[in-house]
Amino acid sequence: MRAWEGLVLLLALGVSLLALERAFTLKPLPEAPCRAGAIPERAELWANGVVELPLCRRARVVLRLEGTPAEGRGPFAVVAEGGRVLFQGEVLGVKEVTVEVEGKAPLVLAFVNDLYRPPEDRNLFLKGVEVWNR
Repeated sequence: MRAWEGLVLLLALGVSLLALERAFTLKPLPEAPCRAGAIPERAELWANGVVELPLCRRARVVLRLEGTPAEGRGPFAVVAEGGRVLFQGEVLGVKEVTVEVEGKAPLVLAFVNDLYRPPEDRNLFLKGVEVWNR
């Protein structure tokens, strides 16, 4: 009888280990459907962060950005729609970025290299948005 109990215990342990492996395996999340919402006209990113523009339609979008440098480098901005990067680069002073969106996911503006060393403070500002339907 003890051999039978030991066999059941080993079998249960094996099944548990397989279940744990499956539970902790990373899987990509499915892309959520785009839900249109209010489009911010301005935004101030004083730290690393993201601004979401839920257009959810095909359009040409012009983003007016402004960056303040620190240690000789401006803020690094990334504009993406879903998994598609539409623009990435340094923003020194005022810069207009024009992108074409498909409307399958929200458009996002990300600021990724914040730095604060008084008196310098690297920041990214969204000064305006123009949307032209395609």
